[in-house]
Amino acid sequence: MSVPETATSGWELTGNHSVSIPLIDRATGGLVRIGVLHRGALGIVEWAGAEGEALLAPALRVDGSPLALPTPEWERLDAWIPRFTADAEGKLRVRGTICAPAGHEPGLRGAVYMLEVENRGRAEREVEVALEGAWSRSLRRVTSERLWGERNRVAVAGAGVVLEAAAAGPALALVSGGTGEMLAHEVATEDGAVVEGAGVAVPNGSPVRIRVGRRLKIGAGKRGLVAFYLGVAPEGDGALATALQLRRVGATELLRAGRLELARLARTPERTEWATRLNRALFFNYFFAVGRAVDDDRFYPVSSRSPQLADGPTFRERDALLWSLPAVTLLDPWLGRELLMRAFEQYSHRAGEHVRYLDGTVLSSGFGLDQACAYGVALERYAREARDEHIGEDPLVQDVLRDLDDLLFHKLHPEVFLAGTELLPSGDPADHPFVTYDNALLHAFCRAIGRFWVADHEADRALLAGGAEEIEAAVWHDCTADVQSTRLLAWSVDLQGEAAVYDDPAGSLGLLPFLGFCDAEDPIWQATMEFLASRHYPFWLGERPFPGLASRRHPAAASLAALCTGLLGPGKADALKVLARLPLDDAIACEAWDPDSGQPVLGTHHAALAGFVGWALWHALEGTSPQASGGDAGTPPGPKRRKKPGGKGA
Repeated sequence: MSVPETATSGWELTGNHSVSIPLIDRATGGLVRIGVLHRGALGIVEWAGAEGEALLAPALRVDGSPLALPTPEWERLDAWIPRFTADAEGKLRVRGTICAPAGHEPGLRGAVYMLEVENRGRAEREVEVALEGAWSRSLRRVTSERLWGERNRVAVAGAGVVLEAAAAGPALALVSGGTGEMLAHEVATEDGAVVEGAGVAVPNGSPVRIRVGRRLKIGAGKRGLVAFYLGVAPEGDGALATALQLRRVGATELLRAGRLELARLARTPERTEWATRLNRALFFNYFFAVGRAVDDDRFYPVSSRSPQLADGPTFRERDALLWSLPAVTLLDPWLGRELLMRAFEQYSHRAGEHVRYLDGTVLSSGFGLDQACAYGVALERYAREARDEHIGEDPLVQDVLRDLDDLLFHKLHPEVFLAGTELLPSGDPADHPFVTYDNALLHAFCRAIGRFWVADHEADRALLAGGAEEIEAAVWHDCTADVQSTRLLAWSVDLQGEAAVYDDPAGSLGLLPFLGFCDAEDPIWQATMEFLASRHYPFWLGERPFPGLASRRHPAAASLAALCTGLLGPGKADALKVLARLPLDDAIACEAWDPDSGQPVLGTHHAALAGFVGWALWHALEGTSPQASGGDAGTPPGPKRRKKPGGKGA
């Protein structure tokens, strides 16, 4: 039940916050899967076609005979709405547009598939325009996918067809509209046709054949339009009501309003040649790294809603708060606030755990210091970029800051102002517990505490108050190592004399100036960057056609997160050159690419990482230098050290 093995160029995708259409077959225009975020399922629920067949695909008959469409030519409206054009028999032009209208209204929980037929001949033609396919499986996806429920249910109503996924599961409804006469709905299981007004239970995995369409007569030189409306809801009645509401609005109005909303969200850089790639990444993040669950109507941040990323519908602070939130805020500060507050409300009670389900339950355990610090870093960044200075006064924010202050304080070494971690930003186990990048994030967290802490009384002081200077001093004193007679920042240390010289692309030392920890002219940081981009560092793939930084887990692949780090630093010119050449079109964001071909090889359709790409690219193009924590980074202090308050020898 895995995604078909196809080159990334074989798929289009689109969606909004309520519905995702992650696999559109470019060869046929067929919708292979349609998905919704579902809290009760702790992930994604998808309607999937039969093996080798689309769930719903365009099918035309002209004067009673089937019409075979040639391979369509594709374009994207506003970098997000896929549209194809196919010329058949030299006299009929078919244009298909798949629009999941953007916006926050409940009536937009769905999508419209528009099929326009232009008669370029000299005689009137009778054309049947339909969507047909085979619904075979209801799938549940968390980190793997499986059949969800033993039986599905299909019903034929007067207006359309309703597909209910599993017992008491979400529903997808399909109704047609536009010009012409509505055809009788054709729905059949292996046991026979489903009659009007009836509902039938079908074993999950057994195909249900569907055909919904209209018949129209198109005069010479004229056009006809048929639209198919897809509505989703927690159950069948709501799905059908949503599809009918979309039909009342109308296909052309839905497309017009959707494009206006995309135009409102879009960002236009001064270097306009980057506009399409920039907005493609930002929109993919906006719609696929955030979703509104169909069963509770609340927003949830995830890594990706596409099945191309295996563990996409899960929560990580790194993905949601450090990668996705800045990009969402850039487009839509209102949604950025909603996303930030959802993270504080839903996930902070297990701050730093490796991977969580949608509801906050731990899926994969292991403490990551970078993830726990992400709440304070994201709070400060959001407040600054959205100019929402009062968000820190929210009682929920204050409660979470107090919990995190206590948690992180107790992660400090008893005598040195450095905190330990179990996992690296990549999720790999740490060589040594005291990681330089993680403590730079803790440094930013301490500064955020100083900015947002609201004291209840005179003695109410954060445990980490003033800790930024202590962390800075400890890093420069304890987190460096001599390599080839040059002083470099170590990646991690054990404070007993052992150090690892490395750089995790998922949380790079290259981000230290951006985090406000040091200045980009600092000689030790510069020497470290030069070493990491030299032939002496085994994970630097600098001599390859598509150069980049690799990780230990995937030493032969270049990391996209590391490229984003380059966009935010002094090396942005080189990073822009590489990004301009990478063929990341419909893959949009992958975890890593082949350094020889530039093709994605790991973690395609990573929506949260697409946010990091878009946000970093925006700042690189605009020439700005955002920092995760306010104030001047300053220069590294001398070897000042302080014991942890209350710890050994304090």
